[in-house]
Amino acid sequence: MSVQAVLFDMDGLMFDTERLADGMWIETGANHGFTITPSDVAMLRGVNRAMGKKLFMEHFGEDFPYDMLLDETVEKFTASLAKHVPLRPYLMELLTELEKRGIPTAVGSSTNRVLVEQNLRVAGVEKHFQAIVAGDEVKNSKPAPEVFLKCAEKLGADPANCIVLEDSYNGIRAGHAAGCKAIMIPDMDPPTPEMEQLAFAILPSLREVIDFI
Repeated sequence: MSVQAVLFDMDGLMFDTERLADGMWIETGANHGFTITPSDVAMLRGVNRAMGKKLFMEHFGEDFPYDMLLDETVEKFTASLAKHVPLRPYLMELLTELEKRGIPTAVGSSTNRVLVEQNLRVAGVEKHFQAIVAGDEVKNSKPAPEVFLKCAEKLGADPANCIVLEDSYNGIRAGHAAGCKAIMIPDMDPPTPEMEQLAFAILPSLREVIDFI
């Protein structure tokens, strides 16, 4: 396989942070008298702030204080990750192998850039990435392909020769729409028939990516 670059999602793919974020959303909502369920929070997976607001306003109504609850949740989430970011298994092994092979890498995340940079720094992996495109740097959130197209552009790579590593449905949709080879490493979202159709491959962990490339 000719691989010019590997484009990584962040939350749920590199870092085991999705469960923490989900729990904090539910807790913050409850503190303000709102019942937010795990299925509600799942709508936010893989999308940026603007898209998340659109989805929640459609679901809860125009009076739902999305920005206030998000800001409070992000503040708690950021503080929690300031000293420790839990890595998904085999992340370091994969990054080391890609570096050995001279394959450039980028992060394409729906999270804002400040938090992306903090997480990469705290996790000790920032040196492994040559480019970052964050959720507040694109007009169109995943599942639109913009974030991964910008990643490929920054690395000077043809999207058709890029691998996208994702755990979320919207991320796989975005990678496929970008014309990349989108590989799903499931975390909280199990593969569906749609994912089986869109994904170039579905692998159980990042370890298998090493053998796949």
